[in-house]
Amino acid sequence: MRFLISLLWGGASGIVAVLLHQSLPPVGVIAGIALTYISIWLVGRNFHRRIYKWIAALGWIAVILRASIFGVGEELLVQADGVGSALLMIGTLTALAAVAARI
Repeated sequence: MRFLISLLWGGASGIVAVLLHQSLPPVGVIAGIALTYISIWLVGRNFHRRIYKWIAALGWIAVILRASIFGVGEELLVQADGVGSALLMIGTLTALAAVAARI
């Protein structure tokens, strides 16, 4: 059950980061990245194991990668502009830093 909760928590924070990153460009991406770190860190605090932080980070990365690939209708949620690239690169590094942070 903890596995599923961690995966869903990471996926939900990924969805919020994707939807938030284009709003008010510098502030939205910063808020999305901060939310990423806090949510993955909170999974570790709640379950007291680093493996659950890895699972949440993998859920977050899966959502971000899916949002940055063209869909059936050729829609793209994370574009290849500066804000989208920042979310992809800095957000992934932030997710990995949250996993590496002490519990």
